[in-house]
Amino acid sequence: MIFIKNKLLKSSLIVLLFLCLSGLYIYPLMRTNIIFSAGDLPYHINRIQEIIDNLRSGEWYPYLYTYHFRNTAYMLGVFYPQLTLLPYAVAGLLLKNDVDGIYIGMAFYTFLSMINMYIITRKLKRSTIQSLLTAISYGFCTYRFINAFSRFALGEYIGMTFIPLALYGLYAVMKGERRDWPYLALGLSFTLLSHIISTFLCLCLLVIIFAVCFKGIFDKERLNSLLFSIVFFFLCSAIFIVPFLEQLTFKKYNQPSPTFMPHFAQNLSTLILNSNSNLTSAFQVSNWWELANIGFILLVALIWGIFNYRKLDEIDRFLIITGSLLFLMSTSIFPWTLGMRTPLKIIQFPFRLLELDSILLSPIFGTMIVKTSKNLKLSNSKLIILGILFVIMPWYSGVKNLILLQKNQSNNFLNSKVYSSKSKNMTYWWLDQYTPKMTKKSFNSVVYHYAYVNNKKVVLQKLTPISNGIIIKDKKVQNQKQIILPIAHYKNLEVYQGKSKIPIKEKDNLIMLAKTNNKPLKIKYEASALDTISKYISILFCLILLSYIIKIEINNMKLT
Repeated sequence: MIFIKNKLLKSSLIVLLFLCLSGLYIYPLMRTNIIFSAGDLPYHINRIQEIIDNLRSGEWYPYLYTYHFRNTAYMLGVFYPQLTLLPYAVAGLLLKNDVDGIYIGMAFYTFLSMINMYIITRKLKRSTIQSLLTAISYGFCTYRFINAFSRFALGEYIGMTFIPLALYGLYAVMKGERRDWPYLALGLSFTLLSHIISTFLCLCLLVIIFAVCFKGIFDKERLNSLLFSIVFFFLCSAIFIVPFLEQLTFKKYNQPSPTFMPHFAQNLSTLILNSNSNLTSAFQVSNWWELANIGFILLVALIWGIFNYRKLDEIDRFLIITGSLLFLMSTSIFPWTLGMRTPLKIIQFPFRLLELDSILLSPIFGTMIVKTSKNLKLSNSKLIILGILFVIMPWYSGVKNLILLQKNQSNNFLNSKVYSSKSKNMTYWWLDQYTPKMTKKSFNSVVYHYAYVNNKKVVLQKLTPISNGIIIKDKKVQNQKQIILPIAHYKNLEVYQGKSKIPIKEKDNLIMLAKTNNKPLKIKYEASALDTISKYISILFCLILLSYIIKIEINNMKLT
């Protein structure tokens, strides 16, 4: 493959290799017909199933979730990025199997992760072999696998697909490769459209890259490219940013799930031991957060890079310095008590820094294999096979370990399983995260469907979800005065009875109605003009950026 002169054939074979490896990535787990129990599993399953139910009704981008999450009117489609969940939902809908759809989604983002990492490594003037090994080591790295299957941290898992594009895009602009600014805009946009915390971490690393390469910014053309990136980032992300800001300026919200991070910082020795063991099951650690690790191959790459620092080029030196610091910062060595006084507190868990660490250390793995092989005098084909085996063997060990320890868990997800709306387990719902600030009494009303009719508590039982809305058919709230519904008052919510719109009042951030007639109540989210415009702006400018990037790469192929 390395010696193939036809560039189209060579590129096609590389794509085929990544497709096969993506299939391998899910095959051992997919054949179990189970998604294994994980901390965030019920939460993200509800999100995927909500989108599937909306797709059946013809709505591809719901704002108000009502089919799941205890059938509450929950504005999760505004507050938690959902666009990149569509591959999971569409696959599940087409295959008529939720489990298979999720595995196909995992394979899809593994494929994209390897493609993205390969492209940017090649653009950093690495050889084809080194770029292949970097891409494969990243696609199969332990922290991605833990996010996918041990934690089911779906937003973070998807976000890792696009962060490398953003990092390269800024580096390229600062170093004079002005035409590559779309990588920054597109990479950062799709990171935001996947996971807010990952976007914050990406921005932190972008600030470091900017500081290291600061001299380049004084060039007018580079500055223009940077400004183009910023503008296109907002345009491509408008589908999420505009409705999000609309709600934030309408009501006050608490920080989602704040934590005291020093309690979640593992010891350095624990991180090293768990990385060396390539742990993938939470049943093997005392505390669930101690499961997070970078895995054996990236730990070896980190140690190798430190001992061979002087032999590395400028880029690899930056990667090993930054990667080493992030590795240490993810442990209790870093003074996280002081970190709680900084914006870093929003990342919730120190181990999230390993997300960036995995991105930075994967190219070091590629460098290590290529440089080490020169002493062994291996052929290119043998080098590729050896490198792939070095990656696959620890990964497969982790997969078998996960299956062995978690195959009989009661909370495993099977096809068409619905996490019961009767459950009081808040890890299923986390309804407090994106609900306007209110008293505990009012919040309990939302969770348990308690309405107050003339100050008397009644339990609503006849709730029919629809796309972006819910219909209340209980006669207890018909022909009444002063009704407080168990529905948070979000912007753009409207209430109808028949064709009549009922004016909304408010009580402790809940919807209050002064008078109702004898027809069912329909609560509906009606997208504002800004919502609708932002949706199509994002689609248009994402397509423009993708077209521009493809054009750049085609021109590069012609020149080389």
